[in-house]
Amino acid sequence: MEPTIALSVEHGEAGAVVTVGGDLEFGTAASLRSALIDLAHQGCDPLVVDLAGLDFIDSTGLSLLVQAKQRIESQGHRFVLRNPTERVRRVLEISGLAELFTIE
Repeated sequence: MEPTIALSVEHGEAGAVVTVGGDLEFGTAASLRSALIDLAHQGCDPLVVDLAGLDFIDSTGLSLLVQAKQRIESQGHRFVLRNPTERVRRVLEISGLAELFTIE
């Protein structure tokens, strides 16, 4: 079965929430990367990535999130991960990245 990703973007007063579902991996990362770059250009603060529906993340997905965090924070804005599933939280912890992110 092909990996799939679902994305939706909600704009708030100043920030935005990107809700991600499915599998964030090499074959699906481009759509999220594109959405996050667009939101970075818009200056969304905070930029929240809601991971409640994310079933799987690989090293490509982790790298994408790290790059997005660096891009957003270099502009002086906040980047937040929200609601990671237990599986995704475990991957963040094992990879040593859990401390890098603000996680709600």
